[in-house]
Amino acid sequence: MKKNKKIIIIAGVSILIIGTIAFLLLRNRKKKSKLPNAKRYSNFSSEPVSVSYELEPLAYGKYQWSGTTGMPIDIYLKGDTPIFKKTPDGTTYCTGYTFAVCYVCLMNNGMIDDWQNEDVKKLHTIWNQADAKTKPKLCVEAISKSINGKKVLGKEVTLDSAKKGDFCQIWRSSGSGHSVIFLERVMKNGKVAGIKYYSSNGGVNQKTGKSGPGEATEYFTDSGGSVLKDNTYFARLNIN
Repeated sequence: MKKNKKIIIIAGVSILIIGTIAFLLLRNRKKKSKLPNAKRYSNFSSEPVSVSYELEPLAYGKYQWSGTTGMPIDIYLKGDTPIFKKTPDGTTYCTGYTFAVCYVCLMNNGMIDDWQNEDVKKLHTIWNQADAKTKPKLCVEAISKSINGKKVLGKEVTLDSAKKGDFCQIWRSSGSGHSVIFLERVMKNGKVAGIKYYSSNGGVNQKTGKSGPGEATEYFTDSGGSVLKDNTYFARLNIN
C-alpha cells in the first residue's frame, strides 16, 4: 500500500509539472500569421523590447527627422509592393522606429490578418499626427482604439502600471515630443522621477557614438527634467 501510494504521489507531481510546462509554452507561443508576407518578419521576435534591439543593426544611419518614413524595414501586408519603404540611408526617427517595432509584433502575433493596406495606413497616420499644441497620445491612440472598425490592438495603461515593452508617447515642456518603448521607471527619493526607454533618439548613443536607436533616460519636470508627467501616455499590445 505504501509503495502504491508513493507511486501515485510521484505520478501526480509529474503530471502537474508537465501540465505547468505545457501551459507556459502555449501561453508564450507565437500565434503565426497566415499572410504570405508574414515570412518577411519571421526572423524577428514577437514582443516589443526584443524586436527593438533586433532592428537596431538595420538602422545603421543617424537620427533624421525629415523626408523619409524613419523606418528600418519595409512594411508589407497584402501584395508585393510595400506600403511604406525603409529609409535608404539607414537613418531613422522615433515614430518611424516604434511603428516598425509595433508592426513586426502585430505580424508575428497574427493580429492583423483581417486588415487591408488602408488599415495599416490609418494606423500609421494616427501614430504620426504630431501636434505639440494639443499633445495627442499618438501610438496610444493607435493601439487602444479601433482602426477602421477592426478589433482593438491593446489598451491604455498608466505610468504606475506600465510594464517593460509598453509603447509610450512623451511630451516635453519645450514643446517637443518623443515616441518610445518603455523599459522601466526611474526612482529618486521614493518617487517616480523619470523613465528609461528604447527608441531612435536625437541624442548620441554612448555605445555607437552617434544618434539613432538605443536606450535613453529622461526625467519629469518635477524631478529636474523636461518631460511632462501628465502628458506621458502608455499603451500595451494584446500579445499575452
